[in-house]
Amino acid sequence: MQNPKRSNNEVNRRLHSVAEGQVGFFTAKQAKNAGFSESSHAYHVREGHWARESRGIYRLTSFPAVLRPELARWHLWSMDRTGRAKGVYSHSTALGLYSTPEPNPPDISPKLEMTVPKNFRRMGATPEGLTLHYAELPESDIVARNGYRLTTPLRTILDLVAADTMPREELSKTLLGILERGLIGREQVESARIPEAAMLQLEAMLVGWKKR
Repeated sequence: MQNPKRSNNEVNRRLHSVAEGQVGFFTAKQAKNAGFSESSHAYHVREGHWARESRGIYRLTSFPAVLRPELARWHLWSMDRTGRAKGVYSHSTALGLYSTPEPNPPDISPKLEMTVPKNFRRMGATPEGLTLHYAELPESDIVARNGYRLTTPLRTILDLVAADTMPREELSKTLLGILERGLIGREQVESARIPEAAMLQLEAMLVGWKKR
């Protein structure tokens, strides 16, 4: 006969293992796959073991709080039926994450931008404060961080150039700062396969940098 205590420890261990790579967050489906029945979810929230972050998304309260929990939360929201997250933070959100050493500085907008595949569909409305862009991103344009993914520095700049929603002087200044920190190398820009129109705009922004 199986030891109930040992069985419970194993279930908790499996969920903890999943949540560990997601800064403590997990989905209801992941909890079920770990061995927690759906009927037990409300109990664990009520007892304070879990915190309900959104519909179908929870956090283990035993994990330390993170400064930007929404990054992990909506990363999980973007999961498809197979449990693969499809969303990648991009545009101004990715730029904010690259251009400052602070995880959540006061000048970074709480609104988030995320790129998802063109065929991405979810039941219900997109969460408030989350803007979706639709594009097919190659893995080479994606960087993984603890709990979420974002576009590479170069792809981020190119997306912002194409969107043309940020003052060019401000974008150019930010780009130079990223270059000076070594997040984008000269050879990356010069060897990248970039549409001609975008390359012309990028080169105009890099005039001062190329003279160095």
